[in-house]
Amino acid sequence: MSGMATDFLVVADQIFILVLLIAAGYVAVSTKIMDPRATRGLSGLLINITIPALIVASMQVPFTPARLAGAETLLLATGVFYVFSFAVAWAVSKAMRVPPAKEGVLQFAIVFGNVGFMGFPVAQTLFGADSLFYVAIFNLVFNLLAFSVGIAMLTGGDRKGFDPWLLANPGIAASVAGFLLFLGSVEIPSPFIDSIALLGGVTTPLAMIIVGAMLATFPAREMIGNWRVWAASAVLLLAVPVAYRYLFSPVFSDPLINGVMITMAAMPAAANTVIFAEQYGADSRLASQIVFVSTIGSLVTIPLMTTVLL
Repeated sequence: MSGMATDFLVVADQIFILVLLIAAGYVAVSTKIMDPRATRGLSGLLINITIPALIVASMQVPFTPARLAGAETLLLATGVFYVFSFAVAWAVSKAMRVPPAKEGVLQFAIVFGNVGFMGFPVAQTLFGADSLFYVAIFNLVFNLLAFSVGIAMLTGGDRKGFDPWLLANPGIAASVAGFLLFLGSVEIPSPFIDSIALLGGVTTPLAMIIVGAMLATFPAREMIGNWRVWAASAVLLLAVPVAYRYLFSPVFSDPLINGVMITMAAMPAAANTVIFAEQYGADSRLASQIVFVSTIGSLVTIPLMTTVLL
């Protein structure tokens, strides 16, 4: 037990570093050092420039058959994870008798975790730079599903809201380009790769500051929400990673892949939940509540889940 307690403290210490960065963003907006509108601009910088740079840099690794096999295993694990998540989200929304107008938001929040903003920093903190190659592949699947099935969820299955051009976004482009460079053993020459790596290095602090800034723009009292918000957050933060660990982890033997998968499964609701809900006329207040409650909760549950399950 003392070993597990030590592991928990090590992980909690690493996550606490990220919490302090979140606090910096929260304070910056609360004290008006940073305009809340700047959050949207910084999010754009993160999604369109620094995360794609991090993805390309993290995929600049030597081609080995073992790494390719790892990528295939991770793709399979990610596919299994999302099929399971969709089933859980559907079952939970039915069991909680969520009104039809709110159902899509709740399902989207359970299925799509914050695997970009928080996934890269947390995986890098817990497993080192080697894990980012796999996180990038996971994010490729996440992006493909969020911009297609995810939008259909929020628009009540109305596919007219879906624009195929949404799939031509920098995150997907960087993942595909990075993977092709990996397959072809193509090394980006210096100074280009150095600049790309430096840009990618900004992702962790910037992402955490944006999460803090975003939390500061939510009126805390309103964000407590109703019991459904808390129940959905518990499913997302605790039930999904535990179920993945005991149902699917034994199938995959690679401890790094299982570590990345369980960490991705333990992420809070994606910040995109609010952005997409606003964009597609879904219940953005409910989306904000789930993002707020699950993000605050994840500061405790991520170290707990990654210590107990890994």
